[in-house]
Amino acid sequence: MVERKSTLSDIAKLAKVSIKTASRVVRQESNVSPKTRTAVEAAMKALKYRPSVAPRATVGSRSYVLALIFDNPNTSYIVELLRGALEQARKDGYHLLVEPVNLASANVAEDITNLLVQSNLDGMILPPPLCDDPAILQALVSSGKPFARISPSISKEIGLRVEISDYAAAREMTMQLIQLGHTSIGFVTGRQGTATTRRRLDGFLSAMKDANLTVPDNFILEGTYEYRSGLEAGESLLKLAQRPTAIFASNDEMAAGLIAAAHKSGLSVPEELSIAGFDDSVIATVVWPQLTTVRQPIKEMAAAAVNMVTKQCRGQTKDDATARKLPIELIMRESTALKS
Repeated sequence: MVERKSTLSDIAKLAKVSIKTASRVVRQESNVSPKTRTAVEAAMKALKYRPSVAPRATVGSRSYVLALIFDNPNTSYIVELLRGALEQARKDGYHLLVEPVNLASANVAEDITNLLVQSNLDGMILPPPLCDDPAILQALVSSGKPFARISPSISKEIGLRVEISDYAAAREMTMQLIQLGHTSIGFVTGRQGTATTRRRLDGFLSAMKDANLTVPDNFILEGTYEYRSGLEAGESLLKLAQRPTAIFASNDEMAAGLIAAAHKSGLSVPEELSIAGFDDSVIATVVWPQLTTVRQPIKEMAAAAVNMVTKQCRGQTKDDATARKLPIELIMRESTALKS
């Protein structure tokens, strides 16, 4: 378990000063009494506090630093996010600070507020599931800093947002599998409790219902968006007496795990089992056979989010430019085929 970093709030509490005063000492500003400075510095030492290395700026001025925070176990997704965000930040003349955040922490909103203050951030990018956390949203609104949410599902009027239609994308891929002749289709969801998971499952179920196809309860298994969960779900589905002839996973990492489970069971993909994923991440073209998937433009979504924030920082955002919806695309590769 990663040890929680000391925050500016912790320093202020131990030194018995306000967060603003603690921030002045951290920034080495002059308008602090020697006694207060000594108390804050002692607290920093006791708590092993390390100040941010972000460029210093005077209060009220732009630092040209944004942060992308994340709490997502999907490595491929994070890599694509970083590629898009870093490239766009560079184009827009900004530095990008990347910080993992533990959404399960009771102090998550406070930690993010401290990050904003300590690093003198101009704005922030929030991918799911952080983009839908009410406490985080409230903290960001209170800060007055621009922020962009990637694929939000609640309170969409808050902040800037970039999204696709997860529901429509999952529905379209399911219809494609049905058109290939598959009537027994399994589905591996992502982590429960996330809006993305729900929307993709709803899209799958909608397509199956419209085709008058039933989905047995044991054909829908929960995953975590990680490879291992896809492998385990595949092993369970393929042990069924009446197994599915196609399986649709909520992301490519889990779909890759499904392919491994099929190989392990001696089934040929796609001749005996079709498998589809979601994202079109790097792993989709690394596995064999290469993966049929929904191309979610993750890199482009991250770039759009950064650009929207930098424009707002510069006062260039128009009233109708607070939301962008990007298109998806079905990528048909070798992991799906006509049902034999």
